[in-house]
Amino acid sequence: MTTTASRQLRRAGDFRAAAHFMVGSGFHPKAGRMTLHLADVFAARMERSMDGHVAFNIAATARELGLQRRAVLNHARYLRELGLIAYVEHGSKTNSQRTRHGSDWTQEHGYRGTATIFAAVAPPVWDHAMGRRIDGTGYQARPVGVTAKGRARAIAEAQRKRVSRAERQPDPCTPSLVVPQDHRQLKVEGSSNYTSRARKRATGHKNSSRPSNRKQASATPADCARGIATAEQLQREVWWLHRSCARRLAYVLRPLISSGWTPQALVAELRTWGVPGYLRDPAAYVRHELTRLQHHGHLAQTGTPALNDDQVDEDGARYQAMLRARHQRSDPAWQRYAEQLRPELHRRLQEARNAGSGTPVPEYRPWLREPEELHLQSLSLEAAYGPDASPREIYAAHAYNRPVPVLRQATLPLPDQGWLEQLRDETEAKRACAALQAELDNWEAEQRSTVGPHGTVRGRL
Repeated sequence: MTTTASRQLRRAGDFRAAAHFMVGSGFHPKAGRMTLHLADVFAARMERSMDGHVAFNIAATARELGLQRRAVLNHARYLRELGLIAYVEHGSKTNSQRTRHGSDWTQEHGYRGTATIFAAVAPPVWDHAMGRRIDGTGYQARPVGVTAKGRARAIAEAQRKRVSRAERQPDPCTPSLVVPQDHRQLKVEGSSNYTSRARKRATGHKNSSRPSNRKQASATPADCARGIATAEQLQREVWWLHRSCARRLAYVLRPLISSGWTPQALVAELRTWGVPGYLRDPAAYVRHELTRLQHHGHLAQTGTPALNDDQVDEDGARYQAMLRARHQRSDPAWQRYAEQLRPELHRRLQEARNAGSGTPVPEYRPWLREPEELHLQSLSLEAAYGPDASPREIYAAHAYNRPVPVLRQATLPLPDQGWLEQLRDETEAKRACAALQAELDNWEAEQRSTVGPHGTVRGRL
């Protein structure tokens, strides 16, 4: 950096332009497409530094470009030989963590080497080709003007950009993102802006496009700060004011704020306005609408507060007035009820009470999911509770949690013992059959032992 002939660059666009010019002109035989890729990586890192310095991490750069370590070093050397980068600090393997922490360094801090730092610079050849006049030499040189060649080049570049902008679409955004503004809905207040010279001299009108501040009263710094705070609150609560300038909006709304309009009243007023699509200048639209509303008398004049103190009902006077108005509105209906309907209702209620005073109150019966008669028929409890207790009494005792009738001992008939006799007889028959089968087997065995194989009968010894 102290010995280079190139001057310092701070903008990434200038560094990319210089790199493309130097590599495209063929000043270095080995510089090519990958060299420009490395220059783009350095240009992206320049935005992190105010001075245009770039930290050169070889391993990270190799991973980003997909190259080997040696290839990255070679292309960095090509940029240095072209005069596009210069050393600010050489990297080393010294542990920077020890230097940072000093005596507090431990093994847990680990190891981190010192990276190489490059400065983006512009070679004098590029400045001369662009037609720039340079003041000074080396890293501290600065452009102070352009030559005739540089002026012609700048004019040609501006014309080229203008043509390219005209060829592109006027609005790159999609219609779903930006709503086009309908200028036919806007009505310009006032007459023609043309004034003759003689009239200007007679009226003392100055030929200036800046608005006159005679209508605006002088405001203190505290008033300006209060207006800006109100404008910022409006930006947060009104969606079409979020991209406006808070200072301009505060200046436009200063007459209303000075006359006593609160932020809540301004928000309520602005939300009732019909916004014609996308607003390019919300503050100008607010000024136009305020002028139109005041001209037609739809807005409170300056000096009269929008919210009066009489709207605050601290002593309850407004509440009492509301009750009286409600009583007056409902008084005819109440009078008709009191004179015509109420006596008749009271008479009918008294007759109902007198008619039902002599009759006993029917016993409450709980609701069933099925008819009660079907449920009572399904209860066959006479055998258990006796013939005197009916199923209805038994069910009512359970339903109302009353004492259940005394359960009598049922005299069950003697069981039939015939099946036991049949089972006993069957067992004895099986036992007798088994004994006869055993005797038959023994007899057959004796017969086989007395008769020989050829039909001869053996004698017994």
